[in-house]
Amino acid sequence: MKKFILCFLMLLGTGGLLKADSITFQSTVNSARISMDEAMQLTLTFTGVNQDLDPISLPNVDGFTAKYVGPSTSVSFVNVNGNSETHSERSFIYNLFPNKVGKFEIPAVTATINGQVYTTKPIEVEVFQSSDQAQAAAAAADQNPAPSMESLKDKILVEALVDKKEVYLNERVPLTIKLLVNDVPIRDIQYPQFDRTGIAVDDYEQPKQGSEVINGLKYDTVEFKTNVYPDHLGDLNLGPVQIQGNVLYKTGQQNPFSQDNDFFGGNVFNNFFDSYATRPVTLQSQAIQLHVSPLPEENRPWDFSGAIGQFDFHASVSPSEVKAGDPLTLKMEVKGNGNFKGLKIPVFKDPEFKTYEPKIKNTGDEKTAEEVIIPITVGTKEVPALTFSYFDTSIKGYKTITQGPFAIKVTAPSADQDFKAVGFADVSKEPAVLPANPFSLAKIFNNFCRFLKVLGKSIWFWISLGLIFVGEVLYFSWSRFQYRLENDPAFARKLKAVREARKALVPAEKLVTEGKTKDLYALLSKTLHDYLANKWHQYSTALSTEEIVNRLKAAKVDDIHIGQVRSILEQADLVCFAGATVDPQKMHADLSKVQELITHFEKFLR
Repeated sequence: MKKFILCFLMLLGTGGLLKADSITFQSTVNSARISMDEAMQLTLTFTGVNQDLDPISLPNVDGFTAKYVGPSTSVSFVNVNGNSETHSERSFIYNLFPNKVGKFEIPAVTATINGQVYTTKPIEVEVFQSSDQAQAAAAAADQNPAPSMESLKDKILVEALVDKKEVYLNERVPLTIKLLVNDVPIRDIQYPQFDRTGIAVDDYEQPKQGSEVINGLKYDTVEFKTNVYPDHLGDLNLGPVQIQGNVLYKTGQQNPFSQDNDFFGGNVFNNFFDSYATRPVTLQSQAIQLHVSPLPEENRPWDFSGAIGQFDFHASVSPSEVKAGDPLTLKMEVKGNGNFKGLKIPVFKDPEFKTYEPKIKNTGDEKTAEEVIIPITVGTKEVPALTFSYFDTSIKGYKTITQGPFAIKVTAPSADQDFKAVGFADVSKEPAVLPANPFSLAKIFNNFCRFLKVLGKSIWFWISLGLIFVGEVLYFSWSRFQYRLENDPAFARKLKAVREARKALVPAEKLVTEGKTKDLYALLSKTLHDYLANKWHQYSTALSTEEIVNRLKAAKVDDIHIGQVRSILEQADLVCFAGATVDPQKMHADLSKVQELITHFEKFLR
C-alpha cells in the first residue's frame, strides 16, 4: 500500500508551556554549572498574577551566598482558543556567589498568594574550580541522546480495535486504530501499516484527533478508521499494526543549515533550530485474531449475490402510463451498513420488455441503478416485482426484500407516431397515405447549385463561415475544458491551487498586526501544504517537509527557493509546537516570502 505521511497532524506533549488561565510559580537559573569566580543568577517568576508582590525571602542555599538584585516585570501574550490574552509576569532576581566546589541543590521556594501556597521545584547545580571545567561539563550535558524506545514505552501506544472477532467470509469489519501520546512531541506520522494477507482493506477515513484518559494518564489521540473484509476461512491474524513517526527532542547541537543558508535570516533565530532534532520511531499494536466462518447454505435465497450486513432496498417505475414503444425508467436503490464490494443490484429481465444496460453508481453506503425499459406489447399491466436478498449478520440469517409489482398502462401508439421500438409487436396501425410530390427533384437540385455559386461569390458568406468555424473551435475548447474540470480531479486541483492559496492568505496581515504569532505560522504552513498538495494531487497531510523538498528538487526548483520553503515550515513547527517567539518584522517578512514562493512556483509546477 502506498505510504502517506500525515505532516503536522500532531506535535504533542510540549510540556511546560504557559497556562493562560492559572497562576504559576517557578525558579530558574541562568546556568546550572559555574566556576568559583562566577555568580549564578536565580530568578523566581510568577505568571498570571496581576497584583504587586513583595520580594521573596530565600531559604539558606548550601554552598552559596545570596544577594537580592531586584524585580522585573514583563508582559506575555498567550493564544487561548484563537483569542489573544495578556498576562503579566513578575520576577525577582538574585545573585548566588559560590563558596566552595561541589554539587549542590537550590531548595524549593514557597510563596503564598491570596491564601494559596505555591512551591517551586529544587534545582541541581554544580560549582567547578575553573571556567574551562564548567564549560566542558555544560557542553557534555547539552548533548542529549535521542529518547530510547524503552523510555517511550508507556508514552506512545498503538491500539487496534474491532467490534467482534467471530465474523463471516467477506463481511465488512470496522477497524479502528488509535495512536495515543502522553507528553511526547511527535510529528510526521504515517498512516498505519499491517499485513493484508487474507483480507481486503478500504482506504482510511480522515484521521480524527482527541484525548483519552487511561489509568489516570491523559493521552492525546489520533484515530484512524477503515474497514477490512476477510476473504479466507478459519483463523486469521489481523496485525500487528505499525505506525511510524518522528519524535522531537532537544539536542543542543548546532543547526546544520546555518552554515550554508543565509535565508534563515542570520544567527538571530538559529537558537530555535539548533536545539531540536528528530528520532524515527516505529510503534506496534497487539495482533487481533479473527475467526472467519462461511455463510450457511441452509435457506439461502436463489437470488443471493453476496450482500452481507443490514440493508434497505427500494425500487420505482415511472411514468405509470405509456404507449407501446415508449421508455420507462426503472430505479433501484440499496442503502445500509455492510459489504458493498460484493453487493449486486437485482437484474431486471422480462420478455414483455426490451431492456438496456443500467447506469450504476456506488457512493459509500449506497448503491443505485437507473435503467431504461421499453414495453413492447400493448396491454401490459405491470412491471414484475424485484427482489433483493442479503445475509443479515445481526440475526445470522438471510432476508429478502420485495419491491413491486408496479402497475402500468401500455396503450397502442397513435397513427401519427413515428417511433417504433425494436422488437415491437401486436400493434395495429393504419398505413399512412402520402400525397404525391408535386416537385421535381432535378429542378430543386439545379436551383440549389445556382444558389451556392451566388453565395460563394459573397465575401460576407466567407466571413460568416469563418466566424462559425472559430465559434465551433472555441466551443469545442470550452467543452473540453469543462469536461476536464469535471472528470480530471488533478487538473481541477492544479488550476485552483494558486487562487485558493491567495484567498487563504487574506487574513494573514491582520494576524501580523494583532501579534498572533502561532495563528500566523499555522496559516502559512497550512497554505503551503494545501497549495503544493493541489499542484501534485496529494492529500495535504501526505506531505512531510522532506517529501516537499524532494518533490521540489525533482521539479528542478532552485536551491534558494527550496531552502526558503524548508525555513518557513521549520519555523512554523517551532512556533506552533515548541513555543518559539518571533518579532512582528520577522512575521511580516515570512508572510511576504510565502506569497513570493507561491508566485514563483506557478512557473515551475504546471
